[in-house]
Amino acid sequence: MKKLILILLVALLTAAPAYAQKSFDMRYNEAVEFYTKKQYDKAIKVLDAAKKSPGVTKAQIEKANRLRNQCTSAISKGKDLNLSKEEIFAPGPGITDSIYVTAGKAWTVTACPEWCNTWQEQDVLFIEVLPNEERTSKKGNIEVTMGKERTAYIIVTQDPRLDINCPVRVLTTPGRAMVYVDLLDGALSEDFLLPEGRHRIRVEKNGYERRDTTVVLGKEQEAGAVYRFNLRPLFATVSVNIAAADGNTLDFNPSLEISGNEVNLHPSTVKSFNLDQDISYYSLYEDNLIPLHPGQYLLKVSAPGYVPARTNFEAVASGNKVFDFSLDPVTGTVSVSDEENAAGALVFVDGKEAGKVPFSGLTLKMGKHSLRFEKPGFVTDQPEYEVEVSEGGNTEFKVVMAPYNDYTITSEPNYCKVYLDGEYAGTTPLNLTVREGEHLLRLEKNGYYPVEKFITPALDGEAKQLSFVMDNAYPLLVTADKDSLSVIISKGKGRDRRVYAQDVKTPATVQIPLSKEPYDLELIRSDRKTAYKGRVNFSDPSKDQVKILTWEDGSPILSVNAYLLGPEPSLGSSSLNKDYRRLGEATLSSMRLFPGLSTGVAKAAFFVQTDPNVAIQYPADAAAANPVGLIPAFSILFINEEFRVGGALFPFMDVAGLATYTWYPNLSGFLNFTHMSGHDVFIGAELTSRLSIFNVNLKAGMMGFFGGEAHIHYKTAGTNNDAFVHEAYTPPMAFVISAGFTLGSNNCRGENILRVF
Repeated sequence: MKKLILILLVALLTAAPAYAQKSFDMRYNEAVEFYTKKQYDKAIKVLDAAKKSPGVTKAQIEKANRLRNQCTSAISKGKDLNLSKEEIFAPGPGITDSIYVTAGKAWTVTACPEWCNTWQEQDVLFIEVLPNEERTSKKGNIEVTMGKERTAYIIVTQDPRLDINCPVRVLTTPGRAMVYVDLLDGALSEDFLLPEGRHRIRVEKNGYERRDTTVVLGKEQEAGAVYRFNLRPLFATVSVNIAAADGNTLDFNPSLEISGNEVNLHPSTVKSFNLDQDISYYSLYEDNLIPLHPGQYLLKVSAPGYVPARTNFEAVASGNKVFDFSLDPVTGTVSVSDEENAAGALVFVDGKEAGKVPFSGLTLKMGKHSLRFEKPGFVTDQPEYEVEVSEGGNTEFKVVMAPYNDYTITSEPNYCKVYLDGEYAGTTPLNLTVREGEHLLRLEKNGYYPVEKFITPALDGEAKQLSFVMDNAYPLLVTADKDSLSVIISKGKGRDRRVYAQDVKTPATVQIPLSKEPYDLELIRSDRKTAYKGRVNFSDPSKDQVKILTWEDGSPILSVNAYLLGPEPSLGSSSLNKDYRRLGEATLSSMRLFPGLSTGVAKAAFFVQTDPNVAIQYPADAAAANPVGLIPAFSILFINEEFRVGGALFPFMDVAGLATYTWYPNLSGFLNFTHMSGHDVFIGAELTSRLSIFNVNLKAGMMGFFGGEAHIHYKTAGTNNDAFVHEAYTPPMAFVISAGFTLGSNNCRGENILRVF
């Protein structure tokens, strides 16, 4: 114990002068800083305190007094020694600076830190600061003395040594692992910038064994260091290859199942171990690898039409199992026999020759197969046939072949599309095989009108040649007062009828050849009724538009006809002794019963007396004589009919044969007014316009009025009761001409006609 106390006392006695030395130097350096900043009073106070420091030496006191005298001298006398700068900073590894010195006498550097070099050139002082090898900053003074009278100081400050940062690359297999440096936060980046020295690197990735290592970096790594880590997986992998045995091909994607887990062998995106994500077990990864947990597994593979296969295996961590499966097809048989003309024909199964007709028991895998037959001079009705082979079963197929002729089809121009019975066969010039029977041949080309021809092979073994000249087609615009009407353009009758356009809707542009003969044009409504039927000329390509006014089903609301020429019937040589002539008719609201047949809701005929100045002579008991002028006749629904048959004379005019019948009943038992009764008949022709709302007509033909009576109403003398005079009226058939008009709605154009043209 005494020995320990003695050692401590010696250490304290030894450290005391050093502490005092340090304390004086700190105060002295502080005084120098105040002196260089021309804060002389503060420098004097610090120097006085420095001289009182514990353990100060005589030499230190003299040094402090010299600086104190300089401060007092500077205060009293001003500046005799001047420096352009009194402080230098060295932030980098080294620096050279210069200071301009103004002095009244010769000057010199009397003190300098060991980590600085100085030299003098005339009035310039050069200072070189050497690189700092320490991790702490340095500070020192350069003393410049002018004789014994004046001293100046330059403060030099140096930054600590900068650390060396080394570029480091960390690569992992697989990639995108988490890298931790010195157990700080991890990063997925492969590149790091680390200071020199010792570092601990840890690499982690889900599903892989962790790796740790320590690296030492120094100046030699400034060019870059690369560290590679191969990570050991904690899971197992399996690779499965599936093919068909005996040269067969898998028509469908095979299926893979591992212990009840379905594996998608054809995903849209194959997974990669080089991604920063969890391991997806039972999924396909790059290089045909499937990750599994270590353990025992049952593997099953299957494909449609093939015998499934299976195997058991053990998956070991970091290990990979490779399985190659060759699946045997499930088979059946096919037998081919001759139905007609097929004996000896070559049989091709799925494009490969398999024998001749007939044969039986050809083994094929289960599923669909194609059969093709070849025999000189004969052909099947289809290029290939499809058969279905069942597991363990026999499929029988009977072949029918027929003789044929070869045709060479040419056209002007070339490269026209050829269709046989609606099926595309190729382009001209074309060699075509045509079986027995009648067939429709059609040629098409843009800018030309299609050509059709029925052909019947002669089956004489000789090749035939058919040449066609295509007519240029030009556009014809067909419009109508209604849109969406089906357009049919044709020419000819019966078997010779040729349709140039159909199943197009108005407004429609059709491509047809120019023709000196008119085309037949039909417009069909959605209810399949004819909206128009007529002819159209198209011989000039500049006249490429036709506008059609369609037939409408509407009925007139009001029809009025007046006779321009007609009989002037007489009521007979009775006591009435009065002559009348027929004036006209009017019909209210015609109704269409059938095409061509109509009836009016109400109809009236009007007769007028020829001499209004002659009064009718009533019977002897009449109270007075009363003149009679206009005599009407009335009919209602279904007891008046009109039947028209005809068609369009011009686009805006119809012509029709017309037959009408009207019964005007005797109303004297119900109503008291003068009127006519009888059966009215007209047979003739009618010419009528076909416009919207308002139409005019002209009728001509024979008219008869059968069983007619004139019912003259009057008041009896004395009693003033109502009474009638009934006179028979049956004029002979006569030729008449009448003109009239009809009013209707927008869809009422002309009359209801049974159209035959």
